[in-house]
Amino acid sequence: MSKPVAFLTPRQVAILRQMAAHVDDEDGELVYERGVGYLGLERVAPRTVFALLRLCAITSENEPGGVERFHITGTGLQLLRGDLSYLRLINAARLTLEVGR
Repeated sequence: MSKPVAFLTPRQVAILRQMAAHVDDEDGELVYERGVGYLGLERVAPRTVFALLRLCAITSENEPGGVERFHITGTGLQLLRGDLSYLRLINAARLTLEVGR
């Protein structure tokens, strides 16, 4: 397996690896409700969930009733492989938005 990108914390890498290993079943689903997150039986801190969201490494599926279910994205898989090419796209999009102001 490739080395994950350096700016991920060991905890973020562990979460993404577990999600990637179980991408097609419920064990790869991070459930978050009322400030508490779980990946399987393991608790996940809110700051870890929000950091992965900011990196676009996970995506949420909201359900009525307040339960959020997160799944790993293609970007999350790229981060695990150490591929930073998506960052160029995000930075280009930000630049385009800033120029348009």
